[in-house]
Amino acid sequence: MSDSVNISLILRDIQLMRKKLDEIEKELLKLKIQELEEEEVTEDELQEIDKLSEEARKSGILWEEAKKELGL
Repeated sequence: MSDSVNISLILRDIQLMRKKLDEIEKELLKLKIQELEEEEVTEDELQEIDKLSEEARKSGILWEEAKKELGL
């Protein structure tokens, strides 16, 4: 019984960490978008980058890897 409790606690902790990492990633993406805005990127380009980064995150792909593949 204690093994299942430990496993449940570990799974809960992993879920909490994953949620926190998602929040951190979103904040970092916001900062990146601000940085891109300073580089005079058009609004359409910003929206496309935001869309691509969100799709990458949802797919479990690291945004840095996706950018390399896309040549960004």
